[in-house]
Amino acid sequence: MKTNIKYLLMLVYVSALMVMDTINRAFAGTVGHMSMTWGGATGRDLHIDVMLSQMAMGYRPTGFIADTLFPIVEVDKQSNLYLIFDRADRTRVEDTTRAPGTQARRVTENVGSGNYFATNYALAAAAVMEDMMNADPMQLAILINGKATYLLDKLLMDWEFRVAKMVCSGANVGSYAAPSSNWQTGGAGTNGAPLKDVNQAIDNVQGATGVAPNRIVFGIDAWKSFRRDTTVRNLIFGVNNGGGYPSTVQAANLLGVDMVTVGGAYQNVGQEAAPESLASVWKDNVLVYFAPQTPSVEQPSLGYAFRWAHDGLPNMQVERHPFDTKTKSQDIEIGYYQAEKITGASYGFLLPNVNSNH
Repeated sequence: MKTNIKYLLMLVYVSALMVMDTINRAFAGTVGHMSMTWGGATGRDLHIDVMLSQMAMGYRPTGFIADTLFPIVEVDKQSNLYLIFDRADRTRVEDTTRAPGTQARRVTENVGSGNYFATNYALAAAAVMEDMMNADPMQLAILINGKATYLLDKLLMDWEFRVAKMVCSGANVGSYAAPSSNWQTGGAGTNGAPLKDVNQAIDNVQGATGVAPNRIVFGIDAWKSFRRDTTVRNLIFGVNNGGGYPSTVQAANLLGVDMVTVGGAYQNVGQEAAPESLASVWKDNVLVYFAPQTPSVEQPSLGYAFRWAHDGLPNMQVERHPFDTKTKSQDIEIGYYQAEKITGASYGFLLPNVNSNH
């Protein structure tokens, strides 16, 4: 463990030295071996920071789940069509007998299509000359890392908000129904309503599609009520459960699904320069749905995220732009191209506002 920490510190230190060298070259009016002035630099002259990019691609703030909700499909065109298969054709029983000397019976399949357009999402932040020149190498690395982390937080928050807004609308799923009773009442240990409602949602998806849903998303407020329900706790820990509360893994085993995730992200709904006002992004909603373990055009899914990935395109890499001698700063930028699409609404069931009065 100590060896790993020393190695990571060494990488950060070397990265910082490289940044300092870049700044010094900028002040000298050159760009390393390219022998060009920053003022004449083009988009091709920007530098992809490999170490920071690796950090960015594996980074997720606590409570963010959008990237796990819809499987990511890499596409080679910004806009294109995707196939939609007719489930009725696939679930119909065919006569598969063949008489001697005759050809096998030919079957057909209706295939439709939908379209996507991968929007460019990007943000940048400036590292100013004064801050960079006043920092020692280790502090400089922390400064640059901090800019990258801040940009990722903002980009992933927007992604989280887009997906939550999409799937928490009854218009975008196959069915939705508010619980008949308030989950918070059950959370006090009286009626077990959360377990009954989720099981009904599971049955609904399977009955409508012939496929058992394999994933459930709880908004943080809904999750608190579910895991505190006495019926849920007794089934997992036994009667008088010893004060234990279930984990997401235990809840998934109880409900017979592959994965239970909790949307724990919070957003500041206050206006700029106003006092902070936090609100849960996923609120007290519950989404029961099916998504394949790996994306495939042959597999149904509530939704997919179409990521335009191509050499030369931003794909969550950290880009350090040439030093700007006019503003005395260097821009750090992160971006990607993506479209989130509902591709099979019937594979999702929404329980909205489970803690509200019903």
